[in-house]
Amino acid sequence: MTTHDDSQGGRKNARSLAELHALGIMKKMPAALQLDSTEPVELPTVEAPSLEGVSVAQVAPAPLTEQELVDRFDALRRQHADVRERQPGEDVALEDDALVDVLGFANNRLMPFSVRENWWVRVAADPGLPGFFESLAGAKVGQSVGIELTLPDTYPVEALRGQPARFLVSVKAARALKLLDDDSPELLSRLGMGSITDVMRKLGDELAQERLADVDRLTQERVMDVLVDRTPVELSAALVDEEIRQRWAEAERPILQRKDFQPDELQEALEGWLQDPLTRMDAAYRITLALVLRAIAERDGIQPDRAATDAMLEDLANLTGVNRQELGVAVKEDEALARRLYEMALRFSTIDHVMKKVTLTPAAA
Repeated sequence: MTTHDDSQGGRKNARSLAELHALGIMKKMPAALQLDSTEPVELPTVEAPSLEGVSVAQVAPAPLTEQELVDRFDALRRQHADVRERQPGEDVALEDDALVDVLGFANNRLMPFSVRENWWVRVAADPGLPGFFESLAGAKVGQSVGIELTLPDTYPVEALRGQPARFLVSVKAARALKLLDDDSPELLSRLGMGSITDVMRKLGDELAQERLADVDRLTQERVMDVLVDRTPVELSAALVDEEIRQRWAEAERPILQRKDFQPDELQEALEGWLQDPLTRMDAAYRITLALVLRAIAERDGIQPDRAATDAMLEDLANLTGVNRQELGVAVKEDEALARRLYEMALRFSTIDHVMKKVTLTPAAA
């Protein structure tokens, strides 16, 4: 299922290791290489690839569009709208924000990656999953609804594209938003950015900076692809299975357990992840890249520097809503978390080392 509007706030207390792993920053690291495995796996030996002669064309930034600017301004208007919490039993309306739990089923089986818990969504049509979000209009707060639709041709799980699906959605809360007019003095006051011209200029600058960050990220991914291509590695099916199993255990199993799924149902849910070809390809790539970077770090004597570690901890604190002091306590008390964070810092330092060694050529016109 595509992410639509994930607006829930971070908690201000230290989170468990599993919760930290479920965050995006942790997903950059292969789980099977960092945690105690549920099944014994053997890591292949990898020889660090040469960085000589690695030349990669930089990614060209996509031009900003007027629609992107309008969408960003609309999102800002929603953030500063007048809000009324809907009461239990009250109908949800189009353009509300709704807090939902979701389970998706196809062919009488739980669909991989369809499970969501405490997910804030905008009740409006979304091309990523036509017919889903807008169908929440008319649902009552505190009750569950079933939504039936045909999965689009762009659905992430290729084997399910074009298949009929049924989503069980629990509507836990909803907020009615009253948006202020685009040019209202009250909206401009709440935004605190000056005139409407000033607001649009600042939003354009923000989008431009984000586009440049995307260019850097995508260029870096091209370099990582070259390293993987230069390093033939044979991964056992057991290692790939274990990586996927760890991901599933972090992201989906706790939610299903809270939904009282039985052991056979949990196993069936895991099998959905294990059998998805794109998931297996992604897991194999992550493992291979981690092994390659680890080999480069060992060969070139890379160690995490203080700046990389501090930047990583700052990112993690911002993502989790945990302040740096509490995060430090959590790291000291949890050896597995400390080891995971060290591996992440080493990864970032190694990537920085690689990017300084390779040749980046200008983007093609």
